[in-house]
Amino acid sequence: MPGGKTHDTINIAVLIVVLAGIFYLTMGNVNELAVKYLDIYTIAVFSLSYLFATFFLSPDLDIESKPYKRWKMFRILWWPYKVIFKHRGLSHNPIIGPLSIVINLALIVAVLLLLMGVELHKGHFRFIVVATAGMVLSMEVHIISDFLVSKMKSLF
Repeated sequence: MPGGKTHDTINIAVLIVVLAGIFYLTMGNVNELAVKYLDIYTIAVFSLSYLFATFFLSPDLDIESKPYKRWKMFRILWWPYKVIFKHRGLSHNPIIGPLSIVINLALIVAVLLLLMGVELHKGHFRFIVVATAGMVLSMEVHIISDFLVSKMKSLF
């Protein structure tokens, strides 16, 4: 399997390709829907959530991985995830893995926001969807790169 630095490099390369595609679709007015919905704020939220997931969220949060260690004193928040999921099990399932991480993060953020007095029902749904898409894509790239590397190793 790719190591932490390799995963980070792959994820950043994929983000660059995605952003180049978005730039092509929006700046060249190639796609009316892209021009209508992909404004600078949406692209920024997507990119930042993708980068956040690349460095802090990962299907490898169930082991002593780089993303897990990057949480420093807050890694205790991921202890339940680490206990529930076994490495290379459901955490690396393309649907259950990212979904479980996003739900866990959403619960943590929701509790913190409620404690701060933020009214959650007044959130911007579009940005929540875009942030979730950025995080999920980052984790999917991780899962796919693990799968491809293991398949290539089995061939040789």
